[in-house]
Amino acid sequence: MLTITCYRMKLSSFILHFRQLLQKIFGRKFPVVPSHNNTPQRPISIISVRFSDEFEQNIACSPCAVNPLNQLITVDNTANVFYYSLSEAINEGLAKAKHDLLVVVHEDVYLPEGWHACLETALAALEAYDTEWGVLGTAGVSAEGVLRGHYSDPNNYCNTFKKNEWFTPISSIDEHLMIFRKSSGYSMDNLHPGIHGIGTDLVLSAQQKGARCYVINAPSIHKYKDAQGKIINSIDDSPKIIDRVNYAYIADKQCCDDYIRYKWDALTPFSSIVTQYEKWRHPADDLKGLPLEILACLDNPIILLGKGGGGSRMLSFLVEDCGVCLGNTVNVSGDCMDMVIAVYQGVIEKYKCKAAWQKELLVSQLRLAAVRMLKSMDSAKRALWGFKLPENLLLLPELNQAFPCARYIQMFRNPVKTCLRRTHMTARLDNQIGRVTLPLAYREAGLPVSQILADSSALRMAYTTLHQLKCALSFCRNQLDSSRYYEVYFEDLLTKPDESVRNVCNWLSVKQVSHTLASEVDLKRSSRPGIMYQEDIEKKVKEILRPLMTTLNYE
Repeated sequence: MLTITCYRMKLSSFILHFRQLLQKIFGRKFPVVPSHNNTPQRPISIISVRFSDEFEQNIACSPCAVNPLNQLITVDNTANVFYYSLSEAINEGLAKAKHDLLVVVHEDVYLPEGWHACLETALAALEAYDTEWGVLGTAGVSAEGVLRGHYSDPNNYCNTFKKNEWFTPISSIDEHLMIFRKSSGYSMDNLHPGIHGIGTDLVLSAQQKGARCYVINAPSIHKYKDAQGKIINSIDDSPKIIDRVNYAYIADKQCCDDYIRYKWDALTPFSSIVTQYEKWRHPADDLKGLPLEILACLDNPIILLGKGGGGSRMLSFLVEDCGVCLGNTVNVSGDCMDMVIAVYQGVIEKYKCKAAWQKELLVSQLRLAAVRMLKSMDSAKRALWGFKLPENLLLLPELNQAFPCARYIQMFRNPVKTCLRRTHMTARLDNQIGRVTLPLAYREAGLPVSQILADSSALRMAYTTLHQLKCALSFCRNQLDSSRYYEVYFEDLLTKPDESVRNVCNWLSVKQVSHTLASEVDLKRSSRPGIMYQEDIEKKVKEILRPLMTTLNYE
């Protein structure tokens, strides 16, 4: 039986990839909604969470959404700054629903002309068969992991229904469109940390209560138009799809996948449209029985601390001259790519996840990522290894617990000049990490998160810089002694590179191995003016950072 199921899943995956290839060659295909003579009679409460301007171009202009028979409930969660999770935002909308029939739909879904009538036809057929149906969608997978439904997205056009076929049972639906009844009492799980898998979770919850779930033949169009109203014809036209290759996106999805795997461990393995959920395994289990050569060096890395956007690549050059290996894969900024997913995931777990068990994974995940890095590293380099990521500043207590003998080198740069030069991802809303760290910084400053949307990029940078460096300074100066904590200044690295390297070598008790820092110093680059902001913005940045400037002896 298992062999047959695996075969079906592989066949379904092959068909999906074949359809994607055809769509890439011939262009995107959209569904044709069959004409209906009947006028819709069953009112709907449509709940949609507004994340971006794509809302106005898609669900907000769908015919059923503007039909006075129905209720459109918009929950404002622009850039995810107002609610901790999508589930929390959806539940806010569910509480406002007037009608029993609920349609929870993503902002970037368009429901074409005739969709409501099509839905009623499908419901009539379904309710003649199963009056106690649980959750419905337009895209899903069967218990065997086979794709089912009728929908279009930039990746694929799918219609698995035969003529006059209106529904088919499934074990998971895609969350871009979820239909259920208010009287069922269903809601989203507020502990679920993100967007990925909430459709799967809702279906499994309904099935746990004895209800059967289905996809229906009422086709949806997912990611129809972009924020400017231009039709999305391919994956390259969709910023949201392009975003999926980013490390922040991957870390955010991993947190969601972990949540589903843990919650429904008894049912694993099983599939959704995009994810194969394997058996839950605690990361600490993979840390058992480590080779002695890994254990000998695991606890004592050199952890580099520097504010993102503050020239911390110079810090990487500094420690490389001291013989510190910063990982198997290092980007142009000197950041350790071996540790990036674990650190990003740690930031999300610490500040966004609500489930206590999920927060407790952080330390083990950091250690496990380091183990994997060390296993792939030449044995000679393990003697003095470390890593740099700007987000380390947000995880210092956890890093200290994960690596109890770690030593920390922190680099400071004039924070005002840093904030007036360029932004860092932790100060932007275009990524999953910034959507966690920006609200965190504004709340810490006693400001409403709505102000984030009105503030300039320089002010966002100022508040996040203040928050992150205050936290780092408090921890390092109060918790670490001089044998484990060392401070350097960016300006000294530029003007006294050789002396800076010698000082750090003496602190580490090692010999200098190269002169990269001196060769990379570019005084012209460092003195280039930053972005030109209005005078009142610059003045405000200085006001925000004045306490920090004083603490760091820049005033």
